[in-house]
Amino acid sequence: MKDLIWAILLLVVALGITAWYKSSQKSKGNIIDRKKDFAEYAEIFTIRKITDEEFAEAVKKADFKGTLNTTVTGDTGKLFLEQGKYYKARIAHTQQNEDSSVYRFEFLSWTSKHGAPSYSIEMNKLMTKVEKMFLEIDPNAQVASVKNEIKTDRHLF
Repeated sequence: MKDLIWAILLLVVALGITAWYKSSQKSKGNIIDRKKDFAEYAEIFTIRKITDEEFAEAVKKADFKGTLNTTVTGDTGKLFLEQGKYYKARIAHTQQNEDSSVYRFEFLSWTSKHGAPSYSIEMNKLMTKVEKMFLEIDPNAQVASVKNEIKTDRHLF
């Protein structure tokens, strides 16, 4: 019985710390409220026409490596953002015309527990930073979300 009480107490403390951390990240503007399945959606950013150099400068200014401890690889056509084995995301330049540039941001893989991302707060931070980057490039950016075709195993245990 004593062990059960300690287990419940530890669970309550862990949930409290997680709630506090999430709340502090929201108040700092590092994350926003998102649906639980946000990682299963791609965001399509339509912005003013930019050059590869402008995009590279915006990525550098966003400082994904420094602020999120994220590995950045690839080029201006396809940029991969990865945090160890926890998640991998991609920003792909999908279209360019006389007036606009279109980029697609999506999570490619992530570790999960009970069918939900294990590091959802960190993934939310990354997504929020990407959104801010595109809004800084073009304050009139248009954003659309599309559901990716993802198969997730939702195990009870």
